Amino acid sequence: MSTLRDHLMEKHVFDNLIVPEGTLGGIFGAGFIYPNPNGEQGFITSCLPICKPLLMEAEPVYHDFDQMCLFLGGDAAHMDQLGGVVTFELGDEDGHMEKFEITKPTMIYIKKGMIHCPLDFVEIFDEKKPIYFQDFTFAGVYRRYRPSEPDQPYNEHFEPIEKTW
Repeated sequence: MSTLRDHLMEKHVFDNLIVPEGTLGGIFGAGFIYPNPNGEQGFITSCLPICKPLLMEAEPVYHDFDQMCLFLGGDAAHMDQLGGVVTFELGDEDGHMEKFEITKPTMIYIKKGMIHCPLDFVEIFDEKKPIYFQDFTFAGVYRRYRPSEPDQPYNEHFEPIEKTW
């Protein structure tokens, strides 16, 4: 017999989110990810500790949904410090790009259709105090597009996916 608690746990409370250390290429500490397995919430998020330099995204992409990227320092005694250097490129529909050097806690809003990346964690000052990268994706299914292939969606591994939305 299903209880209200069981129903709420299934639909609204998600507690099995840990990504083991080393699971995602280049992520060397345990993090968490909510992949929205049934697509019902229209929201995907992850929080990953970046402990060593990492080129997370090598090429420009865009999405057909809004996204927020949050960069936080891992030193709880100094939350006003990032603890490293990140570069992130943002652009426009015409392909003009600007590189931003992130050296303090920062949130970036990426509007639907906005070209962005590469994303490079250039330097981490102390791997015991990582940079936490949190990504908020406002879609039930993660998909990205290369500017040169606007009709082909890709998943997080750059594998082609079928457009079903």
